[in-house]
Amino acid sequence: MEFEPKWIAWEITRRCNLKCVHCRSSSELEVQEHPDFSLEEAKRVLDDINSYASPVVVLSGGEPLLRKDVFDIATYGTDLGLRMCMATNGTLVNDEVCRGIKESGIKMVSLSLDGASAAVHDNFRNQEGAFEGTMNAIRLFNEHKIPFLINSSFTKRNKEEAPKIYELVKKLGATAWYLFMIVPTGRGEEIMEELIPESEYEDILNWHYDMEKEEHDLLVRPTCAPSITGSSSSAPRRRETGSNDGP
Repeated sequence: MEFEPKWIAWEITRRCNLKCVHCRSSSELEVQEHPDFSLEEAKRVLDDINSYASPVVVLSGGEPLLRKDVFDIATYGTDLGLRMCMATNGTLVNDEVCRGIKESGIKMVSLSLDGASAAVHDNFRNQEGAFEGTMNAIRLFNEHKIPFLINSSFTKRNKEEAPKIYELVKKLGATAWYLFMIVPTGRGEEIMEELIPESEYEDILNWHYDMEKEEHDLLVRPTCAPSITGSSSSAPRRRETGSNDGP
């Protein structure tokens, strides 16, 4: 059976200026064991991808904006004809970054929003001011006419925020909102007790299903938690949630 990837999330750095409680790669600002690869190596990887497929390529991390050559990587992929996108926490976005996004041909940017207020989001991201940084990035993206979507991850500590985040996202100008459940890998393994139990997870999916039936302007999509196994007597009314298609 032939397989051709349609979407690739590429972690171009393990470095990050935040230390989120759920980070799958346990990223932090100083990473000794996994130094960044060179620009030439990045080009070789893109050449290899382009030789057999034409997927969406999402430059991720860590925080991709910590790489000074992130837009060189994006430009090279764009010149190859690949649809280049980026996933950022938003805190490093400024006017210069916005110009780099547009000039390098990045088509879509994803941001993370894990609370409808600074108190909740900053607690999730382990950094005071993270919420303000994300809001500033959204303001700049709207000013520069850069399309963006919002990803939100949930544990017990913020699960009540889902409806509030949805209402906020609708006002922010995003093209889509993707609801995620935490997968216990990386630092996520340290918060196993915070994972949402299956019964409550299904309640969230049922809420999402009801919301989605009435939502006509914003693309909304729940992303199932593969860490949840077994069956339940109260199956959610919709199971076709699949995996995130990304930007």
